[in-house]
Amino acid sequence: MSGRADALNQIDTALAELGAIEASLAAVRRGQRPGLDRTDVARRFHAIADAGREHHAFASVKHLAALAEKVSDGADGRILHTEELEVVQHAADVLSLLLRDMGHQLLGRRGADVAPAATALRDRLEQMLMATRR
Repeated sequence: MSGRADALNQIDTALAELGAIEASLAAVRRGQRPGLDRTDVARRFHAIADAGREHHAFASVKHLAALAEKVSDGADGRILHTEELEVVQHAADVLSLLLRDMGHQLLGRRGADVAPAATALRDRLEQMLMATRR
């Protein structure tokens, strides 16, 4: 498999993990679930961070997914707070944007300016991590 095909496959794998997170968030919003399983969400963000371990283009995705994993990981097993759900949604949205943009660029299409969204997410995740350490 070519390097480009391998990278596209890894993007698809990461997007599938994001799709599962999105489905869980939708189920919570519809009242079908009382909350998100922290372990499952953290595992999925870890899988996203690990998806592109061999490609330097994934550096931003890996970093943000690792931060999202740390924020979503917890001992109580559920993410119940509105702010935490919003952060998981924000992370899923931005990571999806970054991955789709990478895919477009690999296919020779013009990329978007995704840096502001990535920076805003990184800042939000780092602030949440700092707040939980206090």
